[in-house]
Amino acid sequence: MKPVSRLWLTFLLVVVLALFLQGCSSGKEVKETSAVENETAVEAETVDYTPQNDVEAYYKEVMPGKFKMWKESAHGRNGVTCSVCHEDLKDNKLPAEKLVYNGEFDTVKPETCAKCHQKEYEGWKNTRHVQAVEFSKKNVRYHLLDGYPAMQVLGCKSCHEKVAKTCSSCHTVHSTELPKPPLNITNGCENCHMGPDHPQREAFESSKHHQVALATGEPTCITCHTTEENRHEIFRIKGTEDHGRTKMLQNCQNCHSREFAEDALAKVDEIKKETNRIIDEARKIIQGLYRDGILKPSPGSLLDENGMPMLNAKGTSYSHVSHIESLMFELFKYAGATAIKGAQHFAPDYAHWHGNADLWQKYLEIKNEAERLRLEAKLKEKLGIETEEYPMFKYSQETGKELQDLN
Repeated sequence: MKPVSRLWLTFLLVVVLALFLQGCSSGKEVKETSAVENETAVEAETVDYTPQNDVEAYYKEVMPGKFKMWKESAHGRNGVTCSVCHEDLKDNKLPAEKLVYNGEFDTVKPETCAKCHQKEYEGWKNTRHVQAVEFSKKNVRYHLLDGYPAMQVLGCKSCHEKVAKTCSSCHTVHSTELPKPPLNITNGCENCHMGPDHPQREAFESSKHHQVALATGEPTCITCHTTEENRHEIFRIKGTEDHGRTKMLQNCQNCHSREFAEDALAKVDEIKKETNRIIDEARKIIQGLYRDGILKPSPGSLLDENGMPMLNAKGTSYSHVSHIESLMFELFKYAGATAIKGAQHFAPDYAHWHGNADLWQKYLEIKNEAERLRLEAKLKEKLGIETEEYPMFKYSQETGKELQDLN
């Protein structure tokens, strides 16, 4: 190779190496900057900003999906800007997004929405939703999760806190609109009203009503559970003198004769009554074990004024309990609820096979387990046998005092 060629080759190698090192340096610098920005956006409790345009720029850069939803929403199209809803922005502070996920859902309060949507707000105020936080905190399951905060936030607060403190539990946050039928037949109610403890969604979706709704757009949840005067006022069933029956019967007559509706609802009442009779019978079996000293109350049980475990929705958990108490929880909280919700939504399979059949299965398991425990107690007493009990699993942040203030 000629000397000149070697010289050019050496020069080119130096140039390539220099460009490579410059690229690495730039990449590292970008990475460090992104980390700082991420820390500022996620870890800080608030993000400082100045005028409205800066807030929009911040959202557009950091959360472009939410920015696009807002821009294309009714709010965005009509000039309802960030500071109109986020009143705290007037103090030049933007709440960090993580606060919402950690349970601080009311960064925009219903009272703020009421400034434009007064009628809807008044309807919501009359629903049981406003008491959702109170309901959730008055049972052992919520308090036992004091030792498991992440599950308490995701498993309890994400439904109860949100629906009691915001409008965004039912309405999407930045897009505002709800999907229209047939994509949305359950009106957003399915976000909470589903699962083994209250399977309204599953029951409705296996009913004739749902089949009709897919074809015509109605009935949806709000068709039956609200009135035309105010679709945000979901009328109460529990805690009212007639259990909401007067309004429900009126809504039924939009499609059915009064005679048919009365007969159908009477059958629902009969199923609920018989379901509760089975649950009460199982409860008596377990209470007998307590009275005879065969079964000791578990850490996950709340005691009544007589020192007896309640064995109901308030006082019994799925965790921190004995096997027979766990069966009792599944009996009333899962099987019983499924039978009743299945009947109330006129879903034959849910009322019978998912509900009543499972109810019987759990009742028989409780009966057989109680008989086994009584036999075991007699054998232990007669033979002088001591059995070894394994310690109950504890959550990593559990103190053992989670239920002391619950009454």
